Amino acid sequence: MNTFKERLVLEHDQLEEKLNKLDDFLKSEKVVSIESVQRTLLHIQATSMNTYLTCLKERLLRL
Repeated sequence: MNTFKERLVLEHDQLEEKLNKLDDFLKSEKVVSIESVQRTLLHIQATSMNTYLTCLKERLLRL
C-alpha cells in the first residue's frame, strides 16, 4: 500500500498532466470549433483545476 504522501504526489502528477492537456487545447485553434458555452465552461474548469493543483502543491510542501 502506498503512503499518504505517495498518493498525494500521484494525485498531483495526474492533475498536472490533465491540466496541461486542457491548457494546450484551450490555446489551440481547435477550441474555436466548440460551442461558446462549452468553451467558457472549459476555462472555468481549467481555473478550478489550477486552484486545486496549487492546493496540492502547498500540502506537499508542508509534509
